[in-house]
Amino acid sequence: MNEQAIKKLRRKFILIAFFSLLTVLIIMSTTIYHVNFFSTERQIRNTLNYLTDNEGKIAPSPVIEWDIVPATVDSANDPENGIWETMIEIFRDALNTQLDEKSEAVYGLRYFAVVMNEEDSSPITTHIAEIDEKTAFTYAQRALDSGQQYGIIGDYSFEVRQTKDKTLVVFLNVANQLADAHRIGIIVFLLTVFGSGLSFIIIRILSNHAIRPEIRNAENQKRFITNASHELKTPLAVIRANTELEMMIHGEDEWNQSTMNQVDRMTGLIQNLVMIAKADEKANKEDRSDTNISQIVSETVDNFATLAAQNDKLLTKSIPENIHMNASESQVRQLTSLFIDNAIKYCDDNGAITVTLQQKGKGVKIAVSNLYAAGEGMDFSRFFDRFYREDQSHNIDKGGYGIGLSIADSIVRQYRGKIDVTYQKGVIEFSAVLKE
Repeated sequence: MNEQAIKKLRRKFILIAFFSLLTVLIIMSTTIYHVNFFSTERQIRNTLNYLTDNEGKIAPSPVIEWDIVPATVDSANDPENGIWETMIEIFRDALNTQLDEKSEAVYGLRYFAVVMNEEDSSPITTHIAEIDEKTAFTYAQRALDSGQQYGIIGDYSFEVRQTKDKTLVVFLNVANQLADAHRIGIIVFLLTVFGSGLSFIIIRILSNHAIRPEIRNAENQKRFITNASHELKTPLAVIRANTELEMMIHGEDEWNQSTMNQVDRMTGLIQNLVMIAKADEKANKEDRSDTNISQIVSETVDNFATLAAQNDKLLTKSIPENIHMNASESQVRQLTSLFIDNAIKYCDDNGAITVTLQQKGKGVKIAVSNLYAAGEGMDFSRFFDRFYREDQSHNIDKGGYGIGLSIADSIVRQYRGKIDVTYQKGVIEFSAVLKE
């Protein structure tokens, strides 16, 4: 894996980790907000029910007897209960929305009620100072006009209770509860935003530290390939020279001819390894200039015409004139050559090869298609893997090292483009889109 692939993998990891954490934060924040909202709403409902059950009044305080009684143990702390039962009890207590009628807190409720009947209507305002009789009747009429049993008008939540002889409307001031719910919503939202932003920064920093060893390994591998390729050239040159001298003295036979074939093969492999190392280097945009892509692709096709004819293949082209792009002439020529060379090797006998060029916005699309009956059912997704060849039975006959399309893929990535392969009705097409 080269440096660019490692960095691309790092970006994918950052996005996956960030969005996974963001999803968890959103789910947790939404759950906290809705649980709090539900608990507040239930508490308000229970308080209103308590007031309406008592005709809009607070029930008298129960008589407290000061008899000494044995201490009791909370069921949540009972050692006889299991862990699961204890957790359920604690959770139930935390979400308890019932009104404790024995608590002094009921006397701090800010509410008013209006009793309406055919004979007389009277407000009860003893537990709130900001509402007078006229305002109380106005609120009550609005509650009745709404047609709802429960609702909210301003800072007041109401409940309507109708009996045979009267209608009771109880209003409870819920300004504090609404403010608390709003405050919790804002805090949860800010924590989600802050937490996701902080997490993104931490993930970027940690992932950068994590890939540094891999980048160093990739650089060492690339350096090793380059150095080894140069070191291998000298012994191969000596072997070639010795073999040629032997052929001049003793004549050509199958043994020295086999040695020369292997030397040629090793030389080609070394050249391809050097090409891989160069293809993995970062894009140098300074080498790019306004280039006539039509001319380069057309010239490359013409250069392969003789080779295609020798292999009984028909090579044709469909290339509009004067398609320009800011690109490196050598890279465009190399990319086209790799596609055509691959097509010649794997095209069916007496088949046709077509090279096309199209303008794609400010970029270009280069495509090479050929007849390939054996392509049915192949795994085309692996065609751009290094040293991969689907047709293993013809490796020696067809030549090559299974790295040409991998080099093409590296070139296309430098142009932030897309390389693709499609197969339809016996025709396989390799295409590359290059962008400025």
